[in-house]
Amino acid sequence: MQCYRVAPDKEASRWMITIGNQDLEELFIYKDEAIAEAILLAKANSPSKIEICDEAHEVVDKRKY
Repeated sequence: MQCYRVAPDKEASRWMITIGNQDLEELFIYKDEAIAEAILLAKANSPSKIEICDEAHEVVDKRKY
């Protein structure tokens, strides 16, 4: 099962999606944009899961598709 993680970058200025240990190249200004893209990726590669992190990199939500 593929795991997509939505978390802020090192400077906490943008949001990124990580697949396993690999970061996607696209960065998002808004958390909601990154979550929407992660959902599309997860649905296209089902079964998958998404972990959504807060600014402190703590997982606050988990979803399965």
